[in-house]
Amino acid sequence: MVKMIITDLDGTLLRSDKTISDYTVDVLRRCQMAGIKIVFATARSTQAASRFRDRFAPDVFVGYGGALVMAGEEIIHRFDIPPEIANRIIKECLETPEVTGVHVINESVALSNNPEPGMTHYQRTDFSRENSNGYLKISLNASDPVAVENIAVHFPMCDMLRYTGEDLYRFANRDAVKWNAVKAIAEHYSYDTGDFIAFGDDINDLEMIQKCGTGVAVKNAVSKVLSAAKYICDTNDNDGVAKWIEERVL
Repeated sequence: MVKMIITDLDGTLLRSDKTISDYTVDVLRRCQMAGIKIVFATARSTQAASRFRDRFAPDVFVGYGGALVMAGEEIIHRFDIPPEIANRIIKECLETPEVTGVHVINESVALSNNPEPGMTHYQRTDFSRENSNGYLKISLNASDPVAVENIAVHFPMCDMLRYTGEDLYRFANRDAVKWNAVKAIAEHYSYDTGDFIAFGDDINDLEMIQKCGTGVAVKNAVSKVLSAAKYICDTNDNDGVAKWIEERVL
């Protein structure tokens, strides 16, 4: 029996123009009416995902790549960077000449000392005051990857990722992955992950696609995800997730 459907957003549920079709919204609502909980699991922040949650309200939201798990407005679990670690990372970044921008975010605040034009939900700061709350993600712009690696080596409790094709890097709690978020959801609801269906397209979806009861890759997924999935559905631009659910679940 399917109890929960977990879907990535970008490249999976969202079309390439970053919209959710009326058809997809209708299918997801019919799932909820049938007693199946819907989970959005995304690398996006709560702020960056707000318009999609306004379009359709999932039962659970997993954001920041797995760092935050929310059922409605209730926080089920957080995999954050503790304040003392976050403050040390920020200090080292500010003291490194190759780092040109530092950006920190959690579910209630987004701060940057050099926000880019698209970062409209970030407030400008010089980070002169230390933070007393944990951050879910620390991002930075840097001209030299070696300089970032020299910072990362001091913080083995964090995972450092460079975004493909960009001079942008991300620090996060090593436990902040989607599969750990899925396990936290299962524990919260006393569900078995064998009753979950997971949809995705990229490497950060791989583990939940492998370990949930049913893993489904959209046709436009990367090769590793396509190989790991039990099923392959149509592309994100052709409402593949909704079509698969309607045909095989509803």
